[in-house]
Amino acid sequence: MSDLWMVGPTALALGLRRHGFSLHEAERLVAIRLRYVRGGYRELTEPQKRLRFARWLVDHGWLGEDIDDERES
Repeated sequence: MSDLWMVGPTALALGLRRHGFSLHEAERLVAIRLRYVRGGYRELTEPQKRLRFARWLVDHGWLGEDIDDERES
């Protein structure tokens, strides 16, 4: 199969159709390929996982600047 950026997503979908894929299947495969190329399926590193968790804590009110630590009192 040709490189996505050399032929474009439309030509890639048409090529998939020529190989027997339905229109919906071809569009989904091209969408998955685009997401993969843009890094959508990469594994997060440990620091990235910690940062996401810290953001979740802040977003849900479990962590923030205004929270007093009772152990320091």
